[in-house]
Amino acid sequence: MEAEILDRPPLSGDFEEHNFSMSGNTLWVKFLDEDYLEWVGVFSQSGWSPFNTVFRIPNEKKFLVVAGGQGYFVDPNKREIISRTEWDGINNILYNDETGFLVATDGLCLALFKGPKLKWSGERVSADGISFTGQSGPIIKGVLNDLTDEGCKFTFNAITREFKAAWILSENWG
Repeated sequence: MEAEILDRPPLSGDFEEHNFSMSGNTLWVKFLDEDYLEWVGVFSQSGWSPFNTVFRIPNEKKFLVVAGGQGYFVDPNKREIISRTEWDGINNILYNDETGFLVATDGLCLALFKGPKLKWSGERVSADGISFTGQSGPIIKGVLNDLTDEGCKFTFNAITREFKAAWILSENWG
């Protein structure tokens, strides 16, 4: 099973199409199911974020599509959306193998999801921008906007929810 974001809509008739969009801007994703059949899904973008991505959920037969900040869990074999994330402003997300959590940010704070369900959301830690740079076990590494050009490195433990950074928003801007 595979999935990839398309740069533009395919020519009509090239693929079986499933339109999951309500209206507005859309994201086109091509899927390859277990039977090696290709199809394309069309997803509404929330408009709260320019972030788009797609990846397979480890050890499961589903994908997470994030279209303009809205997360969609898709079963590529049934060609349907299983569920949507409770946030529609995601602007970065990763899967943490150690915990099974999806670790997400809206650019201001961090959140943990178990599937589509929001399990925890922290306080605001960034002026306006958080990016993930890696992970080691349950520790997520990243850079937050501290109003400097280079930003401030941070770590976040997805088990204990401990956040560490040299720059603390509440102490510097608030």
